[in-house]
Amino acid sequence: MKHLYLHFPFCTGRCAYCAFLSGPPPAAPAAYVDDLLHEAAERGFSSVGPLDSLYCGGGTPALLGERGFVRLRESGLFSLAEGAEWTVELHPAAVTEPLVRTLADLGVTRLSIGVQAFDDATLVRCNRRHTVRQALDAIAIARAAIPDTGIDLIAGLPGVSSTEWTQTLRRALSLDLPHISVYALSIEPESTWGRTGMSTPDPDALCDAVAEAADTLSAAGLRRYETSNYARPGLECRHNLNTWHGGDYLGLGRGAVSRLGCLRRTGDGIEETLSPEDDALERALTGLRLAEGFDLEATLARFPILAPYRERWAKRLDDFRAHDLLTADNAPTRRGYEVLDAMERELLR
Repeated sequence: MKHLYLHFPFCTGRCAYCAFLSGPPPAAPAAYVDDLLHEAAERGFSSVGPLDSLYCGGGTPALLGERGFVRLRESGLFSLAEGAEWTVELHPAAVTEPLVRTLADLGVTRLSIGVQAFDDATLVRCNRRHTVRQALDAIAIARAAIPDTGIDLIAGLPGVSSTEWTQTLRRALSLDLPHISVYALSIEPESTWGRTGMSTPDPDALCDAVAEAADTLSAAGLRRYETSNYARPGLECRHNLNTWHGGDYLGLGRGAVSRLGCLRRTGDGIEETLSPEDDALERALTGLRLAEGFDLEATLARFPILAPYRERWAKRLDDFRAHDLLTADNAPTRRGYEVLDAMERELLR
């Protein structure tokens, strides 16, 4: 196993748009490492690695604390290959100089900070529990120890005007970051906003916001290498690229997802064994998200079981190009990114 995802399902509060599994921080955060070790052993993984990538997501992994991360690194749960990528997600309010120095000393190579917006009133509406000033300070502290630090933003947040969104993108660019993720807001039924009947964002306005992000960030040298992710050349997230290329990965922790061969484990712990054809289809079509383009012949060579789809897919791809949804290399155009789900459904028909 070369790719490991560790989930830390605890937060100091719930953001209004969040539908992920999360709860209050554990009384003894380091004990959560023992839970991860126990789960790994139960699933037949005494030690994982050497890893090409390790991703610690949440929730709020920082609530594990410095001692918790030291315990994690020394636990024997995983080993890292030379040059491995180790990413940790951070909430701005949880960033401290001692924490990021400890992470750097332990071998963490990337940080991803959930900024989401650069307006205090918007952050309050989202129940983000941090201010713009805290976010800016967190980014500076993080980059001083780990230069490969990026941020997340959310397009389509309620009450955000087009002018404010433009200012948000400009503020993000002024930080000269290596990586920026821009996620389109969706209102999930299990979220606070979903339970209170918040209406979904206007589709046209949301598409315009995402398109503006693509234009603005790309013009500044941040290449859109996947639907929601922009990076300077060579600084793409390798862990996520493995997922979008249809690679295997092990997920540990409450709420973690795994893909191991034909076995898929969902965030609620349910395991499903896919048929070889369904497994190949699922892995192949994630490649449509990537800016490098969907290589039909390479895909069929990798998944021979999909050979019966050759003629149908070739015709569908021709149609997509004719309607300016794909480039000549079968990479999504701006319009193509907006209708990726529909294109995937067409390929499955």
